[in-house]
Amino acid sequence: MRALRGRIGRLLRATPILAEAHAGVRAWQTRSDYRDLVRRYAGRPDTLPALPACELGHPPRVLFIGTDEEQDRSGFIQALERCSQLTLFRHESGRYGHNDPRAPEVRRAANARQLDATLDAMAAAGGLPQIVIAQTWATLIDPAAFDRARARGCMVINIAMDDRHQFRGRRESCGWSGTLALIGHIDLALTAAPECVAWYQAEGCPALYFPEASDPDIFHPRPELPRIHDVSFIGGRYGIREQIVRTLRRAGVKVSAWGNGWEGGRIDVPGMARVFAQSRVILGVGTIGHCRDFYALKLRDFDAPMTGSCYLTHDNPDLRSLYDVGREIVTYRSTDDCVDQVRALLADPGRADLIGAAGRARALRDHTWNSRFSALFNAIGGGVG
Repeated sequence: MRALRGRIGRLLRATPILAEAHAGVRAWQTRSDYRDLVRRYAGRPDTLPALPACELGHPPRVLFIGTDEEQDRSGFIQALERCSQLTLFRHESGRYGHNDPRAPEVRRAANARQLDATLDAMAAAGGLPQIVIAQTWATLIDPAAFDRARARGCMVINIAMDDRHQFRGRRESCGWSGTLALIGHIDLALTAAPECVAWYQAEGCPALYFPEASDPDIFHPRPELPRIHDVSFIGGRYGIREQIVRTLRRAGVKVSAWGNGWEGGRIDVPGMARVFAQSRVILGVGTIGHCRDFYALKLRDFDAPMTGSCYLTHDNPDLRSLYDVGREIVTYRSTDDCVDQVRALLADPGRADLIGAAGRARALRDHTWNSRFSALFNAIGGGVG
């Protein structure tokens, strides 16, 4: 089946008309699944389960089960290292995290065994973690492993950055692939989609809104360097992203782009921080997958403003509770609006600089990974409901 999917993928990439049609179908399915979940939970009572509490050490002992090491080391792991006594989960092969290309039933079992073995090793070395933090889905690890961790006295917390479109996930041989299948096996869910807090709570799982954040030690202004990029974009080249960049370039705007498929190629975290700091305008694209009007928070919504450069992204409603839109960041509602906004910002560098400075001040005040984890540990350590 995986080989067949690979052949279909190659065929689609080689046939633009088919690729566009396929993207449209996928976007429709994503929105349809979301609407189904909204209807499912609209009439269900919000049970408001109590926030779990435990006695934490100073600092607490934490085991983190990650996915993408480069992304996780863009500030997430560094903050956990500052706020806790941290151990990183490693795959049975010794590599970071629990990504595994094998079939779902194989990787689920392998990662569950590895979690058991990791906890055994930590216990033998002097102490089990007080908290196991995972960034996972049911397709990556058998949730029964979390039951065994909890039976040993560990609190299990899952962080979900993609709940808006991955809450239920796909139907696989082992069941639903998303985070819904973890409920009943974890103590607390952290979600970057505010409406999903109620979805978890309706299922009896305590949950907190936990948007992404940034690290000011990595992402910060570089006044000693010139702003050599009129507009920069970092992210994979597909769908509406490609259309927006192409439209800007056709309008005469110089856009420097990095990521899979772009001329700049992939870029590491230090390079990304440098590009952002040397940009007059940082372009964000807030859409989910191949959708054109369905949004989710992105890491760059926090990393970009943290550098002090002017950030322009889609008008995602989630951003309005996190920034003063128009003063700390700027948003656009369509591709044409994006072109107009970029032209206005480049024509008025003083305004762009003021927005960039205000965005950094807000990010420093409210959106650091340190503050996210400090608030989390204070809440569960003190049993705050």
